[in-house]
This record gives sequence, C-alpha cells and structure tokens, in this order.
Amino acid sequence: MESAVTYLRRHAGRIVYHHADGPQGIEDFGIDVRADGRTVRAYCEMGDGALTRDASWSLDADLRPVEGQVRVVQHGKLTGSSWYYFTPDATHCESLTANLGRTSQTLPGRVDYLGLHPLVGDGAIALARGIDEPGAERMIPSVTCSYDINGESSLVALPITIGVTYVGKEEVTVPAGTFTADVYELRWQPHWPPARLWVHGEDAVFLRLTWEFSGLDSQLERYATATGEDTAWFAGASTSST
Repeated sequence: MESAVTYLRRHAGRIVYHHADGPQGIEDFGIDVRADGRTVRAYCEMGDGALTRDASWSLDADLRPVEGQVRVVQHGKLTGSSWYYFTPDATHCESLTANLGRTSQTLPGRVDYLGLHPLVGDGAIALARGIDEPGAERMIPSVTCSYDINGESSLVALPITIGVTYVGKEEVTVPAGTFTADVYELRWQPHWPPARLWVHGEDAVFLRLTWEFSGLDSQLERYATATGEDTAWFAGASTSST
C-alpha cells in the first residue's frame, strides 16, 4: 500500500523565559505544517510551576485561525479553560473559569490572529503581518484570552488590535544555534513599549523575544525539525541552525 505523506514540515523545541534574576519559566512546543494549514501546540510553566498553560490552535491555508484551546492552572487550581472557533463573520468562545463559571460568547467580525500567550504563537502574528513594507506598522485584528502580561486572567474572548512592524532580516544567536531571522516589533497596547521578536524561516519559528516592559529576554533553547517523509515519525529530526 502506498503511504501518504501527512505533514510537509514539523518543528519542535523549547523556549526559556529569561529575566535578570535568572530563568523564569519554560515553554515546550510543536508545529505541524500541512498543505491545508498548520497546528501549533505549547505547554508552559512559569514560577517553578506556579502557573501552567496548555494551548493549541490551528490555522488554515491562508494563515488565519480556525480554532484554539487554552487551559491555565495556578497553584494547582484551575483558573480557566476556553475553546475558540472562527467562522468568516464571527469568533465563538466557550469557556469555564473560576471567576465567571460557564460562559458563551460570539464576537462579530473575522480576525487574523488568536493570542493564547505562548511565545511560539507570536510566529503566527509574524505570518499575518508578512515581510512587505519594512518599517511600516500594520494593525492586526485579533482576539486574545487575556489582556494581562502573563495571560493568567479572564480566559474568555477579548478583542485586541495589535500593531506589528516588520524591521528586516538579521543573524541572531540563541542557545539553539545561529539563525537568519526576520525581525518584528509588536505593540499590544498603545501605551506599552514594543517588544522585539525574531523568527526563522517560512514557518516563522520563534527564536527570541525581548520586552523592556516585562524585563524578559526569552530565547529558543533547543530545536529540531523534519520535512517530507521523515515527519511521519519525526524520524531523522536534528537540531539545526541556518
């Protein structure tokens, strides 16, 4: 029987959240890229496990969100769990949170980005912005689960418009290696300073993010990738830098 290649590309890695006081947390992620879209998964720990986040979301072939899910636990207790589904004219959200209980929402309008707070997800907003018109800020209509920096509150559907500027290309070295990066500036709120984001390749794999507002300098600690037939079992995947 002839086998079909399910995935075009697969990526996996670990991001470490660095602060002047030392590491503040980790994020393990995986990205599966197919002809009709992609799926992103992340597991995050902050404050020695005081906050954990499980998140996953999928994008269509046009790099727009299709659905997503996030679950946050703080100090061993559920803060909330939310599921998002996108149609051409609305965002739908079903959530269960400690503060609000069970809620259902429908927000009108199509958005280009779903922010669930794992850093690997910032690659999706880089894809939404693109690399045309360097230096120009573009406003990306979005939905997020939380307006807080660490994403630990609300966990419902909150509208947000994010300003994203493509800066250009540069070489960057992180613990996972040296990469050619596309560089962006992200402005989540008009009164906040922008964060600087480095991503790699056509799938905008996260490399580094610095943000003076939070004091964090988060970097890719390890990375593996596979393409074509190797992705069936992630066989032959190797740490790489380009």
